[in-house]
Amino acid sequence: MNPQTSDIKDQRDRFLAFAFAGADLMIEVDADGTVLYALGATKGMTGSADGTLTGRKLGDIFAPRDRGLVSTLCGRAKPGQRFGPVLVNLNDEHTSFRKAMLSGLSMPDRPGRVFLTLSKGTIAQVAESKAERASSEAALMDAESFAAAALDVIAASDTLGQSVGMTLVDMPQVGDFKNRIGAERWSTFRESVSIMLRSYAADGRTAGTMGDGRFGVVHGTNVTADAIRADIESLALDSDPENRGTAAEANEIDLDNDTLSERELAKALMYTINQFEKQGQGLTLNNLQKGFESFLESNAQKISEFKTIINQSRFDLKFQPIVDLATGEPAYYEALVRFDGNKSPYDSIVFCEDVGLSPELDLAICGKIINYLVFNSKGKKFKVSVNLSGVSIQNQRFIDKLRNKLEPHLKSDIPSRLIFEITESSQITDLDKVNTFVRALQDDGFKVSLDDFGAGAASFQYLHKIHVDSVKIDGQYITNILSSDRDRSMISNLVRMCADLDVSVVAERVETREQADALRAMNVALGQGYYFAKPLDEPDYQTKLRA
Repeated sequence: MNPQTSDIKDQRDRFLAFAFAGADLMIEVDADGTVLYALGATKGMTGSADGTLTGRKLGDIFAPRDRGLVSTLCGRAKPGQRFGPVLVNLNDEHTSFRKAMLSGLSMPDRPGRVFLTLSKGTIAQVAESKAERASSEAALMDAESFAAAALDVIAASDTLGQSVGMTLVDMPQVGDFKNRIGAERWSTFRESVSIMLRSYAADGRTAGTMGDGRFGVVHGTNVTADAIRADIESLALDSDPENRGTAAEANEIDLDNDTLSERELAKALMYTINQFEKQGQGLTLNNLQKGFESFLESNAQKISEFKTIINQSRFDLKFQPIVDLATGEPAYYEALVRFDGNKSPYDSIVFCEDVGLSPELDLAICGKIINYLVFNSKGKKFKVSVNLSGVSIQNQRFIDKLRNKLEPHLKSDIPSRLIFEITESSQITDLDKVNTFVRALQDDGFKVSLDDFGAGAASFQYLHKIHVDSVKIDGQYITNILSSDRDRSMISNLVRMCADLDVSVVAERVETREQADALRAMNVALGQGYYFAKPLDEPDYQTKLRA
């Protein structure tokens, strides 16, 4: 053997060794999905004899539910770019096992050809992929994570001079479809949708779920909403034993926007996704598609208006007393924000939450309350509580800014007069961080309360992990206290437990004397509600309230 031939053989053997180090079977396919070449463990991987794959359709190797995914991956393969590995399901008729790891590459000098590898994978790979699919809606992001990831993709695409779009998909009859196919097939369907959507995602991961049958994905301009819709409908048809499937509606939203700052775009995007999560087709997807530019502009204007309101403190404060049930004396007052006279601020507060303005609003209210206590108390040393959302107190920038506001007053009487009340506790995910924040406030002399405390396990977990000074019982339990033995028992047990922990208890939504009497009999110390007083323009310590 001459040296040149020997070198070629060595190089061939070396490349084969590298290839089979990571794969059991290598397959070359053309643009039509026809197998042109196969090398490796054909029998072991596909159940077919060696040499019999050539000329067959690639899809025959895979389970019906994954054929669309494999076709999409091959069709979208760009020259010089790899995809995978992804866990796929093989055709059970041809092989003794069901799953394999698939990877692929399109070579620049072989247009229309895709080179694939299949491997049985390791136990760790399969277990990890199964675990990933079993959590977070089959590895799809939730609405908040999806919005954050979408913003990252938009920023990256701007840097690269590329364009991306977002497609929102709704399955209007998902309830009927889900009931018809059963839990096991529904779970399988969701797994397949997850893989398919992530295969479309511009970064391979930015795809989310907003409830059963509602999905979103950020993708490149080479992907169309119709293609995504067709794939979901195809997967639904494959999952349906009655071969009926279900319809899907998909609309693409152009994410290119030169009129919004990154921050404004992020907030408008979060609001849009939240509304889609809540309403689905009730949001009127066709109108969302046709009017998205005006929708963004409208919300950008509203966001800008709220930012101005917040920055200039153009809101009012009302003060509702928290009353000592034994004496009728106000113990302190809760500061409540009002944007339009006595009109409920609920919609405005929800909007702020939807677009991420809650931390800014909480800071502005805190600043206004501090100024009120310093300059408008008229010599009265009353106490006021102010609400902090669970979202805000996990935001380090908010924590730092609040610290800056409080720092100048730490040696005054403000810490003994200002109480912080944590609301929206369901949004708390980092209990240790929140407890550190609470402890820091308490070290400076402030009291901290936990709002909307209920009977659920989460509430008791919060009380165990977050060392607050008081809890406010959710008003729904107070409303039913006279008619529900269960609610009375829950409140009685809560009061005893809190007494052991040296945590005081406040009852909100006290509307009648009978409720106040029942709470007093259960040793609840403080009450709040219209029975005592509606929110007032000014704290009033001259008037003894009903107890």
